[in-house]
Amino acid sequence: MAFYELRQYQIKPDKMAAWFDLVEGEVIPFIVSKGMVMMASFQGETDEGV
Repeated sequence: MAFYELRQYQIKPDKMAAWFDLVEGEVIPFIVSKGMVMMASFQGETDEGV
């Protein structure tokens, strides 16, 4: 059985790069260490670039 969760976050201006560093460096590794599979991570078309 698969379970999918979709989350959308609003990041403060000029904080997108720090957010991606946190997610890629801490959040995703933590999720994976608990046995979950991270399928994808996306950035919106109109979001500030990293």
